[in-house]
Amino acid sequence: MSTFDRSSFSRAAVERGQDANAPTRRSVLIVEDDTATARAIEVLLDRAGYDARVCHKGGDALKQVRQDRPSALLIDVHLKDVSGLVLAQQVRQELGPDVPIIMVSGDTSMETLNSLPHVGATYFLSKPMNADSLVRHVREWLA
Repeated sequence: MSTFDRSSFSRAAVERGQDANAPTRRSVLIVEDDTATARAIEVLLDRAGYDARVCHKGGDALKQVRQDRPSALLIDVHLKDVSGLVLAQQVRQELGPDVPIIMVSGDTSMETLNSLPHVGATYFLSKPMNADSLVRHVREWLA
């Protein structure tokens, strides 16, 4: 089951993402092992004017980061092959302090939340995510 709030992933929400202030195809790498969630976020961000790409494994994401140097990343905390927290730390070392790294998870434990600043995360979004909020935050981080 997807952890993306499908009720907020409406056509109207996607269309609201396509306004005159839409970015010029800045790249966002989505690292999410749930294929339905990854696809929903990819479509949402693509329609909002971003070049959204998906990796389902942390190892693949790190290769993609080194190759393409995305403008921002959304990383699930719990991936199947590696901790998203470890991946975030590696990405931060690779890309430096200016690239937004947004961690996403349904895990809102104090242990997870307290570790975010130590791995270089810019922000945390809890699942299920609201489509409007996600697009708004990505715009703010990439402004």
